[in-house]
Amino acid sequence: MTQTQTPARVLVLGGTRWLGRRIALGHVDRGAEVTCLARGEGGSVPEGARLLAGDRATEGAYAGLDGDWDEVIDVTRLPRHAAGALDALADRAAHWTFVSSVSAQRLEGAPIGADEHDELVPEDASGDEYGGAKAWIERVARERLGERLAIVRPGLIGGPGDESGRFGYWVSRLALAKDGPVLMPARDQATQTIDVRDLTTFLVADAPRRNGVVNAVGVERRLHALIELAREIAGHTGALVRASDEQLGSLGIGHWAGERALPLTLPAEVASHAQRSSARYLAAGGAHRPLRDTLEAVLRDERALGLDRASPHRLSRADELAAIHSLPSKA
Repeated sequence: MTQTQTPARVLVLGGTRWLGRRIALGHVDRGAEVTCLARGEGGSVPEGARLLAGDRATEGAYAGLDGDWDEVIDVTRLPRHAAGALDALADRAAHWTFVSSVSAQRLEGAPIGADEHDELVPEDASGDEYGGAKAWIERVARERLGERLAIVRPGLIGGPGDESGRFGYWVSRLALAKDGPVLMPARDQATQTIDVRDLTTFLVADAPRRNGVVNAVGVERRLHALIELAREIAGHTGALVRASDEQLGSLGIGHWAGERALPLTLPAEVASHAQRSSARYLAAGGAHRPLRDTLEAVLRDERALGLDRASPHRLSRADELAAIHSLPSKA
């Protein structure tokens, strides 16, 4: 533990978009004086927070930040941004929370139930490799801040406000299809998603009182069970058309994310990436809300954004139907 009181003066490096904005709002709601350092082009800061417009890629980006900070939160994936912030602010921060990622840990070869001690991927100071960049930032921040640092590694984040649509794909696709067919993988597999609201609560209420590393991952669930619950919520009455990994591969349909991908799916050889332990997160004060709550909130968002909107993170309905029609009738 590094401090016991609620932070009074908080700096969010970002704060105008999804997770960063929710973090800023969470601290505002707890009565903190909140400043967000951001370019201000991706959105607005929440009411009650102050925006200091600045580009972290430029010299002097931190010049307008005066005084000391009870809590600094950085969500960056870019090593040069993290290094610049540490140079400018480390000596003026009572506590620092870096939002890393479980992608900083190895993808292949991880045991089922791997925890915070599992191996990290090779570091990448260039920022080209997402996981490697997060691993580099973790080490540099730890060297600079020591016991004043909490590292929180989320898994896949879902919930209201997620414009990527990765987690929202299944419930929105089932709602869009109505009584039409929906393509799904024949192989059941593990999946883990943490609701952004649960993650935000942990980052605001619990992380500032801690040091060390916490993997903030969701409950391990089976994808087929998630799809069945999403189907109920969406009111889907059509067929679920199952395709093997081999069939999906022959159709050019991949895993996880991409214009021709089925979100939340993983290749069999790296399935344990979605089977990580959440024990430390729960012991540290974290929580998991019911999956139904998350799916219902996400469906409301998806309807507002447009169920059939184009997305670079998921298979389009037209491509899905073409794939279904090309499968053998008994697939």
